Amino acid sequence: MRVQFQNKLAGICEDMCKEVGAYPQCAQCPGFVAPDSTPGVMTWDELLEHMDNLVEWGQGEIKAWHTQAAKLLQTDSKSCVANDMKHRLAVQNKMAGICEDMCKEVGAYPQCAQCPGFVAPDSTPGVMTWDELLEHMDNLVEWGQGQIKGWHSQAAKLIQTSGTVATTEKSCASSDLKARVSFQNKLAGICEDMCKEVGAYPQCAQCPGFVAPDSTPGVMTWDELLEHMDNLVEWGQGELKGWRSQAAKFVQLKAGSCLANDMKHRAAVQNRLAGICEDMCKEVGAYPQCAQCPGFVAPDSTPGVMTWDELLEHMDNLVEWGQGQLKAWHSQAAKFLQVTDKTAACTSEDLEHRVTLQNKLAGICEDMCKEVGAYPQCAQCPGFVAPDSTPGVMTWSELLEHMDNLVEWGQGMIKDWHSQAAKFIQQSVSKHLF
Repeated sequence: MRVQFQNKLAGICEDMCKEVGAYPQCAQCPGFVAPDSTPGVMTWDELLEHMDNLVEWGQGEIKAWHTQAAKLLQTDSKSCVANDMKHRLAVQNKMAGICEDMCKEVGAYPQCAQCPGFVAPDSTPGVMTWDELLEHMDNLVEWGQGQIKGWHSQAAKLIQTSGTVATTEKSCASSDLKARVSFQNKLAGICEDMCKEVGAYPQCAQCPGFVAPDSTPGVMTWDELLEHMDNLVEWGQGELKGWRSQAAKFVQLKAGSCLANDMKHRAAVQNRLAGICEDMCKEVGAYPQCAQCPGFVAPDSTPGVMTWDELLEHMDNLVEWGQGQLKAWHSQAAKFLQVTDKTAACTSEDLEHRVTLQNKLAGICEDMCKEVGAYPQCAQCPGFVAPDSTPGVMTWSELLEHMDNLVEWGQGMIKDWHSQAAKFIQQSVSKHLF
């Protein structure tokens, strides 16, 4: 119990040290550990300590190897050599990692050629130099020769597999076509990449299968608009043809069915034209003045702000809602009077409805207080709780209240300890007596 109490006081001491601005000079607090004065930087003292730890680790490893060597002397010489090589590799790998880290610490990176197994980083990241391009082309030639050799071996197997000449020729032709397609696809991708590398992109028409990007992304030109209108006309003609064919079938049915289908198609056309009208209104820059488009709903002119008109409309809706609720309550009350004359039930129902109405009005009152800019001075709203005036800062009043709570908590804990001690004393006395 004492240890728990001391740990709690130690944490409170460090928090109070931070509150008064004396952190990290908090040596008077029990168990306080000062933070690192140079985070992310290795000083000479830390480097020497690290080297001492490394020497100590090496000595421990050597001792362990000596003990292992004594056991291995009883086995064959091959086992000793294998274990010695294993330990040498482990030491070299560990030293290689430490060497590169020390090279970074002294600021000589990437000139760390003396470290074993060091690989220098790319001096031109994201850029292909001429040497890298030539090496890539050499690798491509080597890959192509390997592919050709593989195709020759496959062709030789295919000639031996099929018995007839016709089957052999078809098999060879299909394999040759497959290999040519694969090779052309690979060259097409490389051609476009090389076109980007030499800075000629998007003028890469010589590359097979090249598709030039859109020269005006996000903007519809007149050519694109005319093409879109032509596609729309073509689509409309196709739809009309489909409707005529359907109408020929519907002629044999009732007139009501024809009218229903005609109305359905008219609604579909109007809905499609309505969406196109709004899109064209946006394209020409007239949005949101698109009242000529059927079914157009103008966006809110003051998003996130409640105007006086909207507030009055909201209040009218609230009054209408309240009247509807009163009517419903009257009808419910009339039904309850016919059933039984239970005053308690009526009182509880009335209280429940009053609480619901007050809660709804309380939320609306606080929202209106925010709208008119009087927040947090909203004491007239029922159940309003003012926010903290000094968030993130402990005032003297809060500190004194916290200390009072701590004293009260400590007294309660001491009382519990006394009661537990009394029980333990009674148990020990009863054990000795009986």
